[in-house]
Amino acid sequence: MLNISNFTSNFTNMKKHVLFLFLLVSFLGKAQVNLFKQIKEAIALENPKINFDEKLLALNVWQASDSESREANKEFDRMYKIYEFAKLKGGLKGVVVAQLNISDETASIILNKDGIVKLIPIKMDIGELKSRKNVVFNSNGDLVYENLQSQTIFKSFLNLITR
Repeated sequence: MLNISNFTSNFTNMKKHVLFLFLLVSFLGKAQVNLFKQIKEAIALENPKINFDEKLLALNVWQASDSESREANKEFDRMYKIYEFAKLKGGLKGVVVAQLNISDETASIILNKDGIVKLIPIKMDIGELKSRKNVVFNSNGDLVYENLQSQTIFKSFLNLITR
């Protein structure tokens, strides 16, 4: 026999869970869009001629004392040189890549030493980036990748090539 009170109680609990998940997803989505906009604005300040239409947007956060973040710079630079105008999922006209140094003012010397020539240096508040090593957004501002290890960066973008 069907117990209506149990059914009603379960249905009410399910509605509460769905509402909670909806609010959580919408909150996280807004945070991602805000970070996407902040990065675009910081890049536009450094290089106002960059066109972001239909492009993926990537940012590597690094510091001089962190060898992994410096290796990630090298991989992002290599990837940027190759895929800048490639047709990629989420960015049919290529990619724009920036780097944010959070350690010291000798960044340009270190970048030259490491052979980094393509990455766009930016300055911005690290607020939403505190726990992130790097982020990649599609052209709509949706998060595609975050915290990629240096050895997976190139392969991750290779997987985004459209045929």
